[in-house]
Amino acid sequence: MKLLVCALVLVLVCSETVHSLKCFTCVNGNCKTATECPESSNFCKTVVGYDSLSRTCEEFCVPGVNIYCCQEDLCG
Repeated sequence: MKLLVCALVLVLVCSETVHSLKCFTCVNGNCKTATECPESSNFCKTVVGYDSLSRTCEEFCVPGVNIYCCQEDLCG
């Protein structure tokens, strides 16, 4: 029994916690709002238009003309 308890404690101590990605998003015109993304999000996506800016958390992201993708906290 003691061995089982010790093994359980060891597993809990060594287990890695799930870390959600944090991205800048746009809220009420402020596109520097730090947001904790859903666990399904793997990318921070920034789309820059002529007179617009969009920042979102995304599961998938394909970079392109004026579309920027990154995978680090508060990047982009």
